Amino acid sequence: MIRVFLALLLFVGSLASAQDVVHLKTGESAACTITAITDNIVTYTLPRVPGAPQGSAKRTLQMDQVAYVQFGFQPGEESVFAGREKLDAGTLEKWWDFYFANLHRPRSRTAAYGVALGNALLREEAARSHQRALSLFDRIIDRAWADVDVDAARQGRLRALIAVGDLDTAVREAAALATRTEDPELLIEVKFLLAEADFEKLKKQQEDHPRWEEDDEVRPGRNALFHRIVDQYLWPHLFHATREDAASRGLLAAGIVYEFVEEPARARACYVDLSELYPETESAGTAAKRLASLLQTTEPSQETETP
Repeated sequence: MIRVFLALLLFVGSLASAQDVVHLKTGESAACTITAITDNIVTYTLPRVPGAPQGSAKRTLQMDQVAYVQFGFQPGEESVFAGREKLDAGTLEKWWDFYFANLHRPRSRTAAYGVALGNALLREEAARSHQRALSLFDRIIDRAWADVDVDAARQGRLRALIAVGDLDTAVREAAALATRTEDPELLIEVKFLLAEADFEKLKKQQEDHPRWEEDDEVRPGRNALFHRIVDQYLWPHLFHATREDAASRGLLAAGIVYEFVEEPARARACYVDLSELYPETESAGTAAKRLASLLQTTEPSQETETP
C-alpha cells in the first residue's frame, strides 16, 4: 500500500497545475496545494488525476517523513519577490505576515521577505522604524533556517545598530563577524558597515572636540580612527577591484570622508578614480556631481592635509 501511495505521489508530482510541492525524505515529491502545516504534520490536496477513481484528494503526512516543502508563488507574488529590495515597508509587511509562521522551515521565503522589510524600515526616517528593523533582524537571526538569510540579517542588524545610534555595539559585532568569515562578499559588506559605524563615531568625536588638533589626548585616537575608516572603505577597491559595485561604493565613501576632514585633493582623487575605473556603476554619477562641486569651490592653495 505504501509503495502504491508513493508511486501516486511521484506521478502527481509531474503535474504542473499544482502550486506547492512536498518533498519526502525518500526522494519522492508531490505537486499539491498545501492547506495546513505545523511542526508535526502537513496537510495538502492533490490535483485530480484524469481517469482515476473518485475519492478524497486530501492527504496528511507526518513532518518527520518530509524533507522540506516548497511553497508556490501566490498570484502576482513572483514579481514582488524578485523586486523586494526596492519595495516599501507597507507592501513587504503583508508578505512577511503571510509567511511568518514558516520562518524556521527549510527553503522558506519568509526570511528573505523579512530582510527586505528590515531594509525598507531603515530607509524610513522615523526612529521607531529603525528600532523595529533591529528587532526584525534579531528574530530572523534566531529563527531562519538558511545561513545566507542569517548572514543577510546580521548585516541588517549592523545597519540597524548604526541607525539607532548604538555605534559601540555595531563596531564590536562587525569586527567579530569579520574575524569569523572568509566569504569575500560577506567580508566586503562587514568592512563597509564597520567603516560606516566608525565614520559616525568620527563625526561625533569631532563635534565633541572641535579643537581636536590641539588636544594631545584626543588627536592620536582621532587620527587612528580616520585612517581605519578610509582603509576599510578602500579595501574592496584595493583587493577586490573586479567587484565593481562594492569597489566604487567604497571609493565614493572614502571621498566623502576626505571631504569631511577637509582634504579636497584626496577626495577629488577618489572621485576621479571612480569615474575612470567604474564608469558604469551607480556610484559614478554621484562621484561626478561631487567632483564638479569640489572643482568649483576649492583651489589647490586652500587644501590641507590631515596627518
